[in-house]
Amino acid sequence: MDLLSIAFYLSVLTYYLGVLIYMLPIPIYGLKKWAPQLMVDGVFSAILVFSYSLIMWLIQYFSGILGSDWNRYNEWLLKEINIIIGVILLFKAIGIGLSSMGLGFLANSLLSPLISSLTYLLVFLLTVSTLVYALYLLSHTLVAVGLVLHSIPFRITRSSGAMLISIVIIFSIGAPLMPSFVDLISNNVVEQINENKYGVVYADIIVTDLVNNDISHSVVEFRGMDQNLLARYLADIAGYVDSSDIDKGIPSEKTYMSIDIVGYKYSFIITPEDLIEKKDNKLVLPIKLSNVISIKPLHYMIFMGFHGNISIVSITNSSGTIMVSSSTEYVLLLILPIWDSGEIVLDNSSIEPNNVVEYKWGDIDFKAYKYIISLGNHTISYEVRGNYYSKPVIDEVYYTRDTLGISIDKPVYFINIVSSLIYRVFIGPIVYVSILFTASTALAKLLGGSSSKIARIVVTGV
Repeated sequence: MDLLSIAFYLSVLTYYLGVLIYMLPIPIYGLKKWAPQLMVDGVFSAILVFSYSLIMWLIQYFSGILGSDWNRYNEWLLKEINIIIGVILLFKAIGIGLSSMGLGFLANSLLSPLISSLTYLLVFLLTVSTLVYALYLLSHTLVAVGLVLHSIPFRITRSSGAMLISIVIIFSIGAPLMPSFVDLISNNVVEQINENKYGVVYADIIVTDLVNNDISHSVVEFRGMDQNLLARYLADIAGYVDSSDIDKGIPSEKTYMSIDIVGYKYSFIITPEDLIEKKDNKLVLPIKLSNVISIKPLHYMIFMGFHGNISIVSITNSSGTIMVSSSTEYVLLLILPIWDSGEIVLDNSSIEPNNVVEYKWGDIDFKAYKYIISLGNHTISYEVRGNYYSKPVIDEVYYTRDTLGISIDKPVYFINIVSSLIYRVFIGPIVYVSILFTASTALAKLLGGSSSKIARIVVTGV
C-alpha cells in the first residue's frame, strides 16, 4: 500500500504542477501547453491508482473465463522437462554404449552436439518459465510499481509504467494458456516423442538357478509400472541375454521384470541400475532363481509354494540328489520336452506324479510332472532320459529400437527427436510470448504509454 500512496501523491503532484503552469503570468506557448496535459495525466494516473483492486480483479476474472490454470501449466512444464532430461540421459547412455563398442567417434560427432542443444533448450525453457511465473507471483507488487512510474510528472517514466502494468495483466492471464497453444500448433506437425521415464542402460543379463547353473532359453520381460511391455529377450543356451547391443538395452529405473521358464513365469519388481555388476569389462545384470534347478537345456525342476532350504548332495548333467527341508507342503514340477522322460525318487522310493500336463511353449511340446511333497525333511533324487533340444521361437521386443523408437542404423531419428523438441519447447513458446508481448504493447498504448487519447476520453469525455 505504500507504493499506491506514493503513486497517488505523484498523480496529485502532476495535477497541481499543471495548475501552477496554467497560473503562471508568462505568455510562453511552449510552457503553457504542458498545463492541460499535466492535469489530464494527473487525473488519469489517480484513476488508475484507485482502480488497483479493479485491475487485480479483472486479471482473475478474465483468467477464469479463458480457463487459465497455473497448475496445468506447471504439469506441462514438468512433463516437458522430464522429456528433455529423459532424452539427454538416453543419448548419454547410447553414447556410452557406442564407446564400449569402439564407436566413440560416432558418439562424439553425432550425439554430443545433440546433447548440448538439448541442454541449451532445457536452460531456455526453465529461464522463460521462471520469468513468466515471477510475473504472476509478483503481480501485485509489479502493478503498484507500474502505477508509481505511470504517475511521475512530465511523463518521464509513463511509458515504462504503462508497459509494466500491461505485461503483468497480459502475461498473468495468457501465460498459463501456453500449453494449449503449443499443443495446437504441434499436434499434427511434431512426431510423437516417447516419454522415456524408465531410462536406459546397456547391460547383459545372466539367469541362473539355485546351484548357479545357467537356465537356458528363459524369456526375460520388462514391463512398466502400468504393465505396458517395454522389452522381451530370449536367453541363449547358456542362459545369457545379449541386451547390450545398441538397439536393445534395458530400462534402468524401477520396473516389473518376469522370467518365463518354459511357460512358468516368475515376476518381481526390480531396479536394474542398482543391481548391475561389472564383469570382464562389461555390465551384467545377474538374476538368480532360488526355486529352480536346471538339469539340462529345456529340462527343469521347479519348486512351487516352497518355504525352506535346499542343499545339493550330488548332481550330473541328467540326474542328481538334493536334501530338502520345508515348513509347508509344496509342489514339485519336473518339466521335460514331450519326447523325453524322467523319474523322481523320494526318500529312496520311486513315486508316481499326481498329475501330468502336456502343453506347447515356444513351438515346442512339453510335459510337466506334478508331485505334491509333504512338509519336513526329504531326500529327493531325479533322473531324466533323452536329450531333445530345439531353440524356442519367441517374438523379441528390443527396448531402444521398438519401444523408444530409436535405431543407430537410422541416425536421422536422433536429429528428428531434437528438432521436434526444439519446435515444441523453443519455437512454440517464442511465438506465443511474442504474441503476448505484442498484446502488452497495444494495452500499454491504451494506458497512456505512448498516446494520451484514452486518458483524455476518461478525464474529459472528448
